[in-house]
Amino acid sequence: MTVHSMIKPHQFDRNAYVYLRQSSPGQVRKNREGRQRQQAMVDHVATLGWPRAQIVLLDRDTGQSGSSQHGRTDFQTLTEAIVTDKAGLVAARELSRLVRDNQDWTHLVRLCRFQDVLLADEHRLYNPADPQDRMVLGIQGAFNEFEHSMILDRMQESLRQKAQRGEQYDALPPGYICRHAPLCEKHPDLRVQRAIEKVLQGFERFPSVNQLYLHLAAEGFQLPVVPNGCDWRDVQWVDPSYKQILELVRHPAYAGIYVRGRRKVFVTLDEQGHKQTKCRHVPRGQWDVFLEDHHEAYIAKETWERNMEKIAANANVRGDLTKGAVGRGESLMAGLLRCRRCGHRLQARYPSSGVRYFCVGGQRQRKQPSVKCLNFYGADLETLLAEDILEVVGPAGVEAAQRAAERLTGQSQQQRQLLVDRVEASREAEARAAREYKQTDVTYTAVRQALGAEWEAALARVAEGESRLARFDQRQPALPTPSQQEQLAHLGEDVRRLWDHPRATGSLKQQLVRVLIKEIVADIDDARDEVILLVQWSGGHHTELRGPRTLRRGKLTLSDLKSVIETLRKVHADGAIASALNRGGIRTRSGQTWTRLRVERYRRRAGITGYDANLKKASSWLTQSETATRLGISPMSVHRLVRSGILPAEQPQRGLPMVITATDLSLPEVQRAVMSLKAGHIRPLPDDPSQLKLF
Repeated sequence: MTVHSMIKPHQFDRNAYVYLRQSSPGQVRKNREGRQRQQAMVDHVATLGWPRAQIVLLDRDTGQSGSSQHGRTDFQTLTEAIVTDKAGLVAARELSRLVRDNQDWTHLVRLCRFQDVLLADEHRLYNPADPQDRMVLGIQGAFNEFEHSMILDRMQESLRQKAQRGEQYDALPPGYICRHAPLCEKHPDLRVQRAIEKVLQGFERFPSVNQLYLHLAAEGFQLPVVPNGCDWRDVQWVDPSYKQILELVRHPAYAGIYVRGRRKVFVTLDEQGHKQTKCRHVPRGQWDVFLEDHHEAYIAKETWERNMEKIAANANVRGDLTKGAVGRGESLMAGLLRCRRCGHRLQARYPSSGVRYFCVGGQRQRKQPSVKCLNFYGADLETLLAEDILEVVGPAGVEAAQRAAERLTGQSQQQRQLLVDRVEASREAEARAAREYKQTDVTYTAVRQALGAEWEAALARVAEGESRLARFDQRQPALPTPSQQEQLAHLGEDVRRLWDHPRATGSLKQQLVRVLIKEIVADIDDARDEVILLVQWSGGHHTELRGPRTLRRGKLTLSDLKSVIETLRKVHADGAIASALNRGGIRTRSGQTWTRLRVERYRRRAGITGYDANLKKASSWLTQSETATRLGISPMSVHRLVRSGILPAEQPQRGLPMVITATDLSLPEVQRAVMSLKAGHIRPLPDDPSQLKLF
């Protein structure tokens, strides 16, 4: 029987499909001869008798693995053509190109058998309806899967052996190159090294990767990268993403460590039973290779270890297992408190009366939603804790001030050097663009126009970089000056004044607390209605603090109560005064809450006049909201201005409304602070704009 006698007339009425596939993008780029050999199957099919118009070339699955049919568009097209009687022949240079999985191969052969479709490679035709040909095809399918597994195993074993010697690199992180294999070294461009060092050293000053990223983005920082496949000299400067900064901070290569197996591939099945592969990070104990002192490092291994601990502690998705990232609230103990009764982490809330801590872990354990293990206010307890912290850090204040001065100098010089590097890089790019433009023949008008536009853009980048450098030099004087050194020394001697400074934010205090304290275990002494805090310090010592469970507030003396109402009646009516007193926890002499009528009766007995809108207008008295509207800032910003002592105000007691005089809004220090707030600062600036911070 000749080859052509196997083909039936009705099969010529259908299309012949030639399937082309290469296993990886690398093969597509490099193995072009293999693609041409597969395309030659079109000519081979034509010699079998199919007209050219009926030969369909399927070549959209290039770069796709044959281990599964999932995700291969042309393979699905081929299967549909077989089922719908559109295919009379399926051809490939090697039938293993169709599929490497034996189960999928058996299914394909079965479809071809019942739909009367022939299979062909470059050597012969196969009729799946013939038992002998079907047996040969079955053997080929099993061998294809076996061969695929053996090839993968050999490749993986070779990579493992190379990795054990520290010579296998899939991709080097920014700042490293491999000029002389298998050696890994720092990029010889000092500008690249300084940029990497800025990120790694900067993370030590920020509580989280996100805050470091926001700081770098505000500065306009650019990350040096060498695109995959490019020469190491072709450095590109790009705006970094959060993921790039995170990967840079936690990559062990910057500590001189060679690792292999940080991410591993896991195979799963979807709902349709198709194989899917996912790449996930695995714990450090499951890494395949970990070689210390492998190459020159940017940071010490201990610094990298601290970075990893900080990142792990900031992972809020892990719930009670971590402290969570430092927040913007005023709480000192957020993330550190753990319930002694159930072991869960306490949560913090910020009502108008201050921070409140509570534990809901016991609810899940006992399945009683109305029951909380612990529930207490933290203002008085944090005052006691702050006293202990100040006592601990007080002796080190002067030394911290000296280090702050050194750090300020280093940061200023580092930032200026990065700006200088950017200007130099822009000038080099401008010089290249100018050479390309001048070397192009004048007859190529369109080309010269495009190169001229590139030259103009390069000149604009140079001008922008020089302008930013000039602004930095004007804004940032040499640090520190003798007066600033003296100022820092005084701050170091009086750590308490520094702690209470208006620019000492809650997040900054939280960072300091987390350095000193490892964990705080909380419990309630029900008999004495007190909170018991067992503080575990980072050095290993333990101390116990006791404080009231509720806020120390209640009745005021007659003179204090009279002063409070005299102040509040300037801007509020009796009903609003009653609401403010109740929110502040202030009660009547008999322990009752206030109402509009009780406020009115008390005023009359005390001889206090009521609210007068005309008097308020004549005296230029303003509420906090009215002040915020006039200044164009938020009420919370007004509150910060008052607390920092910049804006004068009458506030009879913390938590109660304040009275502000309109004439005070025009004070120079107030206007300067408002401009600072509108410029994006979280806290208002002090009286002296050049005043330094210790932390």
